[in-house]
Amino acid sequence: MQRRRLIAATAAALAAPALARAQGAAWPGNRQVRILITYPPGGTSDFIARIVATQLAAQTGGNFIVDNRSGGGGVVGWTNVVRSPNDGTTLLLTDNSLATAPPLYPNLGFDVMTDFTPISLMLDYPTVFVVPASSPARTLREYVELVRGKPADANFYGSMGAGSSPHLYTEYLQDIAGIRMTHVPYRGMGPAFADLLAGRVGLLIAAPATVMGAVQDGRARAIAIGTSHGRIPLLPDVQTAKEQGFDFAYSFWYGMLGPKGMDPALVATIRTELDKVLNTPEVRARFVQQGATPVLGDGAALRAVMQSDLARWSEVIRVKGITIQN
Repeated sequence: MQRRRLIAATAAALAAPALARAQGAAWPGNRQVRILITYPPGGTSDFIARIVATQLAAQTGGNFIVDNRSGGGGVVGWTNVVRSPNDGTTLLLTDNSLATAPPLYPNLGFDVMTDFTPISLMLDYPTVFVVPASSPARTLREYVELVRGKPADANFYGSMGAGSSPHLYTEYLQDIAGIRMTHVPYRGMGPAFADLLAGRVGLLIAAPATVMGAVQDGRARAIAIGTSHGRIPLLPDVQTAKEQGFDFAYSFWYGMLGPKGMDPALVATIRTELDKVLNTPEVRARFVQQGATPVLGDGAALRAVMQSDLARWSEVIRVKGITIQN
């Protein structure tokens, strides 16, 4: 009897460290998790992050916060994530802008393709072209005709920073439409949209979540949808850019990454929880109502879209001489 008790006690002692490791590997456990975004409150990234944080907390019982780290065109926030522990307590919710950072910041201090762990490609938003309610333009075609032939400094457009997707997309629009405008960079889409509503900039290419409230209450006007999938239910009467004769089909993607070197098992756990978030009917409905398409792509899918964007827009940045100052 004593021998059996001794064997059982020894086995339990040997199993304890393994059990502790297994329990410690649970995510998030009793640790706070930061979902970091590189923009101030008020834009689409903030909208997504807060929905995701709230739902993850409900699913896991964990403590999730949204950490708005704007500044430096995104560099402040990206660097913070790169230098954070890779234990799942710091995550980065990013849009396309991370993939276009290298040609804009030669001394970035990290490699966007190797110093992060891609976890999930989550959402895709169509682009919406918006103007102030005071603008005479009712369509993108009318806006182009109003601007065409005028000097660049007679018309201003906003973006959430030099080299950001709205900046690059509007540069592309100018090329295909044969117009010239002056870029005004902001520290986030929220401030850029506020200035559009005030009439200080005349055009913004944004995600629906940023602009729909003001469009619906008449403070701004949507003049085109930049998607390859046709008109969107959210704005059924707004023509696509393609319907108006402009070959523009770019969108905004959003994905989740962590610091490099994350345990593949931890990555799989987080990915599973994010898939649950996007498959929750109430959450899915909120995103769809804002014009988004849940993607549910894995880390490989996110890495692939980042590589594609880096190649495509690096050339545009080089040819146009775009820098963080313009």
